[in-house]
This record gives sequence, C-alpha cells and structure tokens, in this order.
Amino acid sequence: MPVDPALLAGYLGACILLILTPGPDMAFVLGQSLAGGARRGWAATLGILAGALCHVAMAAAGVAALVATHPALFTALRLAGAAYLIWLGVQALRAAFAGSGTLVPAQGLRNLSAAFRQGMLTNLLNPKVGLFFLAFVPQFVDPDRAPAWLQMLILGPLLPLMSVPFFAALIAGSGRLAARLREGRAARWLDGIAGTLFCGLGLRLLAGAPK
Repeated sequence: MPVDPALLAGYLGACILLILTPGPDMAFVLGQSLAGGARRGWAATLGILAGALCHVAMAAAGVAALVATHPALFTALRLAGAAYLIWLGVQALRAAFAGSGTLVPAQGLRNLSAAFRQGMLTNLLNPKVGLFFLAFVPQFVDPDRAPAWLQMLILGPLLPLMSVPFFAALIAGSGRLAARLREGRAARWLDGIAGTLFCGLGLRLLAGAPK
C-alpha cells in the first residue's frame, strides 16, 4: 500500500473536520442553489470539485510551490479571483433590483454549464486552495513508502470527494427552499441573497482572509 494506513486514518479524520467547517466553497454552492435550485447547485459543486482536483495535480507537480515563492503571482491570482466573485455578485444584485432574474433559471444546459464554469473558476482563481493542498497533504506523506507525488495524488482527491455528501445535504435543503420561493417577489430576494454571498466571498478573498 503506497500510503501509510495510520497516516491515512489521521488524514481522513482531519478531512471530516475541515469539511464540517463552513467556508467559501460551501457558501458559493449555497448561493448557486438559492439562485437556481438543486440542479444549479450540483453544477456548481462539480465545478468546485474539478477545480480542487486541478489544484491537487498542480500541488503534486510542484506548481503551487512556485506560486508560493512568487508573491506577485500569488497576489495577481488572488485579485483575479476576488474580482470574478464580485462580478458574479454584482450581476446577481442587478438581477434582484431589476426583477429580471437573469441569473436565476435552473433549466437548460447553458445555465448549468455556466454554474459549473463559475464554480471551477472560483476555485482555480483562489491560490490559497492550492497552497492548502501543498501545505496540508504532505503532512500525511511517508517518503519511505512511495514517491511523494504519488501519495499526494492518492490523498489529495479524498478531501473534495468526501465533501460531496455534505454538499448534497446543503443543496437538498436550499434547493427545496428556492423552488418554493421562486415565484413572485421572493425570487428577487433569493437573487439578492446570492449576490450578497458572492460579493462577500470576493471581498474576503480580496482582504486576504484564510480559506
């Protein structure tokens, strides 16, 4: 077995604690679910998972270490990620004030593909996610058992995959609420809540708050 069983058990326990701690990904999925229902929430979740897996691969390849040693690159990625989240929030708030619901529809591949893309970009443009995998996962790597990059590729995906059931519960609850409130004025409130969440996440990333 390339991964030490005792280290694996400790890693899985740490993952559970991290998943139960509310963070930007959870807030982003909640905002998407409120804005467009369960299908949009799942599309956002798959995008976040895809982004996380890319970060795992980059950390295993050492790319995250390169970003960590170049503050200007790290700052540029952080600003880009913050700007993107704030842009999404502003669009949702505009839809709320106008009552147009432009970000709301949950039907159609185009809307689902947009949610997936937004989730993936939000995750990829947050350099702290890559640095998290770079700093956290190696603590559970035993260099005497197998190459470090191989163990990181085994351990890294476990965290995002284990988060799926928690996202499922979040999406189920918020999706049902959104379906009941989708008609009338409540739709504008849901857009407003989603926009506020996105802007809040962007400002948090802009301020350099930890993930």
